[in-house]
Amino acid sequence: MRRPLRWTAALAAACLAAALTSPLQPGPAAAAGPNLLANPGFESGSTGWTHTGTSGAAFVQTSSPHSGTSNLAHYSGSAWTANTVQTVTGLTKGTYTFTAWTRNWGVTGAGLQAYNCGDATQSLDLPVSSTWVKVSLAVSVLSTSCTVGIWSNSSTSSLVADDFSFTRITPGNGGTMPVGGDITYRRLNAAVGARYADANGNVKDVLDVLAPKGFNLARIRIYNQPGNPVTYNGATYRLQSGYQDLADAVQNAKAAKARGMKTFISLHYSDFWTNPGLQARPAAWAGYNQTQLENAVYAFTVGALTQLKANGVTPEYVSIGNEINNLLLEVDRFTSPANYYRLLKSASAAVRATSPTSKIAIHLTTPDKWLYSDWVAGAVTNGLDYDVLGVSAYPFWTNMSIASLVNFASWANAMSGKRIMICEVGHPWTLTARGAGEQTLIQGNGLDADGPENYGATPTGQLTYMREYLRAMSDTGKVDAVSYWDPISVDLANGADPNGWVVGGDNEVEDTSFFDYGSPSKALPGLGAFNTW
Repeated sequence: MRRPLRWTAALAAACLAAALTSPLQPGPAAAAGPNLLANPGFESGSTGWTHTGTSGAAFVQTSSPHSGTSNLAHYSGSAWTANTVQTVTGLTKGTYTFTAWTRNWGVTGAGLQAYNCGDATQSLDLPVSSTWVKVSLAVSVLSTSCTVGIWSNSSTSSLVADDFSFTRITPGNGGTMPVGGDITYRRLNAAVGARYADANGNVKDVLDVLAPKGFNLARIRIYNQPGNPVTYNGATYRLQSGYQDLADAVQNAKAAKARGMKTFISLHYSDFWTNPGLQARPAAWAGYNQTQLENAVYAFTVGALTQLKANGVTPEYVSIGNEINNLLLEVDRFTSPANYYRLLKSASAAVRATSPTSKIAIHLTTPDKWLYSDWVAGAVTNGLDYDVLGVSAYPFWTNMSIASLVNFASWANAMSGKRIMICEVGHPWTLTARGAGEQTLIQGNGLDADGPENYGATPTGQLTYMREYLRAMSDTGKVDAVSYWDPISVDLANGADPNGWVVGGDNEVEDTSFFDYGSPSKALPGLGAFNTW
C-alpha cells in the first residue's frame, strides 16, 4: 500500500469499525485452547449465566437440544428483549473465538456479542434457520476479563442456542490458505545492491529465504510504462524505468513459480502507483474516450496474461485494478458509474478469455461497510463478473484490532457472496526508519504503529501479531488468501534511495519488512509466522 500523498491519514480516520459476520462456512480446523465457559451447554440449568431483559424470556429447556439434554431458549408470549451473558475472567491478551449453535425461526433481532473486553464491542447477527447453524465471532481481549453472550428482541417467533464456546486462538503449523506478500521489488532491489540473508546470515536470493518459511503466495504489481512522469498537486513523480513492468513481472513470476509459489498479479492500469486518491491514466492512453479505454484495458490485460502464460506462469489470482474504491483510469464511480463498471467488465472479460482458471480479484481499500456495500451493489447492478473481494486490512491504517478486521472480512463475505482476499496487511518490527534523518510512512502520518492491541513494534511483536492474524483469518473459513505489504523492503541510504518509492524518494516502509537493517539484510523472526500460524 503505497500512500505517499498525505491524504491517507484522513481516509484512515474516516474508516468505520465493522463487526458483523455471517454463519461459519466450512474451513480448516481451528487451532484453539480449551473452552473457557462454564456450563456451555446449559446442562446445569443457567448456572454461570446471567439473564436480563423481559422476565422469563430467557430460559433453559430440554426439547431438541443440539447435544446433551438441555439448551437455551429466548421466547415470550408478547414483545420481549433478552440477554444471556457470561463474564470470563483471568484472561490473557490475545484473539479469541466465541461460537454457538443456533436455531432462529425469525425473531426481529438477535446476535452474539462480546463487550467489556478492552477492545471495541463486537457483535454478530444470527442467521434465520430452522436447523442448527454454527456461528462464530472473533474477539480481541485486551483486559483480564470479557463478557460474551447472546441477545434477542422480538414480538414473534423464537430462537434456541446450545454448545457455546469461548476459546483462545492458538497458532499452530499453518494450513492450506495461501499466505505470502508482494515481491515486486525483488529484481530492482538486487540491481541496486540489496542483499538478503536467512537468520543464520547465509546470503541468498530473497525468494530462497522466503519459500522455506511457508511464504507461498507472490504478489507482483504491473504498471504500463513505469518511468513516465505523473503530476499530482503540482509535483511530478515517476517510478524507476525498467522495473515493475510486464517484462519484470514475468521474471519475478517465473522465479516464484520455480520455488513452488502461487502468483497474484496486480494490474494497476497506470504508469504510477494507484490508490483511492490517485488513479492516473497511462500516458499512452491520455485523451482516450470511454470506448478506447475499454479496448485498451482489454488488450493490456490479454497481453499481460498471454505473456505470463507463454513463460509457464498461469496466475492463481489477477487483481483488475488496485484500491479502486471510487476511481479507475480517472473515471469516477459516483459521477459515471456505468462507465466505471464497464472498464472493470472489460478487464474481467479479458481474464476469462485468456486465463480462465485465474480468480479475478477486486481490490478495495481499508474496511468501511458503507463503501463496500455500495460498491458491491453497483457491481451487481452493472453485471460485473469477479471471484474474490479484496481488502487492505492493516492495524495502523485502520486502528482496528485483529477481531474487528476478521469480523469485517466475514461480514464482507456474507454481504457480497464472494470469498475474501486480504490483499495487504503489515506490522512494524521497529518504530524507527533506517536512516537517521528519515521517517517511515507510519511516522509521517502519525499512526499508532501496532494498532489498538499493542503487540509491540518489535521483532517478537511482529511475529506474534502475524501468527494470530493469519490463524484468525483462516479460521473464518471465508478468507481465500493473505498477502503482506512489503515483506522485502530494504532501505539503502539515508535520504533518497535507488529503490525509493519514486525516483529521488526514500523507501519509507522498511519498518514493516521481514528483514533487518544489517548488511546483508537478515531475516527477522516475523518471517516465521508464515509456517507457524
